[in-house]
Amino acid sequence: MKLSIMSSQSKGMMGGVTFSVTGKVTLTPEEEQLVRHYKLEGEILLKKKMKNIWGQLTDNEVSVLVRNLLNGDSFKCKDLPEVIAYRDSLIAASKSLKSYLEIARTFGGEEVIDIDQLTTGGEHED
Repeated sequence: MKLSIMSSQSKGMMGGVTFSVTGKVTLTPEEEQLVRHYKLEGEILLKKKMKNIWGQLTDNEVSVLVRNLLNGDSFKCKDLPEVIAYRDSLIAASKSLKSYLEIARTFGGEEVIDIDQLTTGGEHED
C-alpha cells in the first residue's frame, strides 16, 4: 500500500489563499481483493474535527472512508494548521486501512500471539 499526497493552492478573488490537499492510496492486487471480498469500501477509517491555529476545534469535520482513499480524497481550507491536520489524518486513515487488511488476511487461518513475549518485552498496554 502506498499513500500519495498532492497539494496545491489558489488565490481567491479577495486575495486570500485556498489550500487543497488530496490523498490517494494505491493497493497491491491482494489488498484490492481483500477490500472487495470484505466490502470495506464504506468503512469509516477516521472521523474528527479539525483544529485552528490556536488549537481550538473548528466547524470543519473530516471523515475518511476507504472509498475516499481509493478514489482520492480532497480537502480545501484557508490555513496551514488545517493542511497539516488533514495530512496527518490521511496518514492515520491509511494506517487504519492497513490494520483492517492485516486482520482480514488472518481470517480462515490461525494467529498465535506469545503473551509472555509481549509482557516481558517491556511493552504494556492498558
